[in-house]
Amino acid sequence: MNKNFNTAKQAVRCIILLLLQMIGFLHFKKNLASESRVELQTFFSPSLGIEKQYNIYLPEGYNESRERYPVVYYFRGHEREWFNPDEDGSRNGKTLKHVADEVIKEHRAGKMILVGVSTASSDNSVPALGVNMLNPDAATSGIGTGKFEDYIMRDLIRHIDSTYRTLPTLRAADGFSLGGFTAVTLALRHPDVFCSVGSYDGTFMWIDLDDPRRNDPPPDDYTWVKTDMFKAAFGMPRNVVYMLGYNAANLLAAADSMQLEKYRAIAFHILSAAFDGNRGNIERNEHFIQQLKRAGIRNSFSDVKLSPDAEHNWHFANRYAEKTLVKHWESFEARRQRQNFLNRLNPFKRD
Repeated sequence: MNKNFNTAKQAVRCIILLLLQMIGFLHFKKNLASESRVELQTFFSPSLGIEKQYNIYLPEGYNESRERYPVVYYFRGHEREWFNPDEDGSRNGKTLKHVADEVIKEHRAGKMILVGVSTASSDNSVPALGVNMLNPDAATSGIGTGKFEDYIMRDLIRHIDSTYRTLPTLRAADGFSLGGFTAVTLALRHPDVFCSVGSYDGTFMWIDLDDPRRNDPPPDDYTWVKTDMFKAAFGMPRNVVYMLGYNAANLLAAADSMQLEKYRAIAFHILSAAFDGNRGNIERNEHFIQQLKRAGIRNSFSDVKLSPDAEHNWHFANRYAEKTLVKHWESFEARRQRQNFLNRLNPFKRD
């Protein structure tokens, strides 16, 4: 009898041990599957008539959950830039993925999907700026028809929303340098699409392309008017009237009351380097902040400088992203609360 009892005990121990091993394996497997990741994907853009790539950050647990997530679209030039550890030497291997992982892990922001958008030629030599180009033949491969605004607003966003579990009412745009210009310009041209927008050291145009630091007759914003790399977007000589339609300062100044109401519903998060010239764009950013104030729009940061030593490089762009991921999340939460409040007022109306 003792022999049978001991055999039964051993069998129970074996079963328990096996169950513990299975639980441990499943837990290990789940943890592996749940890690955040960045994927390089390709899709066909009808507007451009070619395939374009994008990088997408999916937060931890994306595969296992059925949850839907807000989306932030990140602009610079090539789709790799926000997620490339070697984009410049200042970065020390840290990318937007590391920044997002830290901010989410520390519960400073919730989980989001982040998209690195291609807004340049394949070799990154010609910036597209989120513009429907006037002279796309002046560019190299990866440009197609040159209708980059349509590709982003009609094709890419629709593709992301249909492919991934997104929350279309909680969408932001952000960028560094020319990417900051792109993010802000697209948000102003399409205010119903984005509820939050950020820019680090954006290369903003002066209003009317009139650089107040010069005594020349306008247009004398020579960075924009004379630089060869913008001739694909705006022609050579420049089509100034067309350019003003993509000038954030002019869009604000020309807005009527209905348009201003839409602009004021967007949360703006604008920061810059502490310097000008080769080290930053602080004067252009201060000018843009003035245009926001004149339009009755508040910047979420009281000081436009990211820090007293901030420069125009990826180290500081990462530090900027650490701050603005939190700002975007706060904007998403505010928009979500507003939606919930309106739904309670009108329970028969759906989002």
